[in-house]
Amino acid sequence: MTQANMTTFSSMGDFFKERMVTTDIVCPTHGCNLVSAFDREPICMECIKIEKDKLEREMIERASAEYYKKNTYNWLGMHSIFLDDTLRHATFDSYQATDDETEHNKQLALNIARRYYKGANNNTIFTGKAGTGKSHLSMAMLQVVNEHSEPYRKCLFVSLDELMRRIKDSFNNKQSYYTEQRMIDLLTEADLLVLDDLGAETGAVTTERTATNFTTITLYAIINGRMNKPTIITTNLNSKDMAKMYDSKLISRMFRGAEGHVIKFEKTNDKRRTIEF
Repeated sequence: MTQANMTTFSSMGDFFKERMVTTDIVCPTHGCNLVSAFDREPICMECIKIEKDKLEREMIERASAEYYKKNTYNWLGMHSIFLDDTLRHATFDSYQATDDETEHNKQLALNIARRYYKGANNNTIFTGKAGTGKSHLSMAMLQVVNEHSEPYRKCLFVSLDELMRRIKDSFNNKQSYYTEQRMIDLLTEADLLVLDDLGAETGAVTTERTATNFTTITLYAIINGRMNKPTIITTNLNSKDMAKMYDSKLISRMFRGAEGHVIKFEKTNDKRRTIEF
């Protein structure tokens, strides 16, 4: 700033000071005399300062809230891994309950979702035939928790089949985002996680024993890292099928707190089937 500009600003300051008049009116809050400028209504300088400080704090709080929201609320859209991208927009409103079982399961899922955004940390299991809407309802649960949690929670939907494929692809691609450790860290960090279509991933990598070991070790790392966080699991398998496919300790961890939170589709037909032959 030039000397001329500094002189101008100084002169303006003097100009305003000359026109500020201290009145005999006393602020009832601060006990100081009110000030009037340019014949306007008298004001308390202490009240003005407090209001200014309040506006600054509110601005900082809004900026902080937006930053926090970006790093929590936006997780669901930014980090989820879908095999079927239409699930991204799945909600309870868009779920079509066509019979007593689907209506019952829809309501049960909604009730559990409400408990989640109030702080429940038990696991939930969706089980039943393919195409009955398990993935849709699990994503709808995340949408509810994402919208209503206070504070925000990091919600994440992950297709296990697609996750394992991306991790395996990263073995030959050092630039891949989907490295094994990064994905384990991501799924562990989520406050509420959907592991979609458990069982499909065993054939997604390979049917060889080493791949099964890889799948089991990866799942172990994820589930062990989530011991105090809720996980929603969808699967076409029943408990007997799972006992044949997975280690008993892994199953025990996946079923943690799931008593009363198993949502079964036993009668519902495949909603995705459009033709019969």
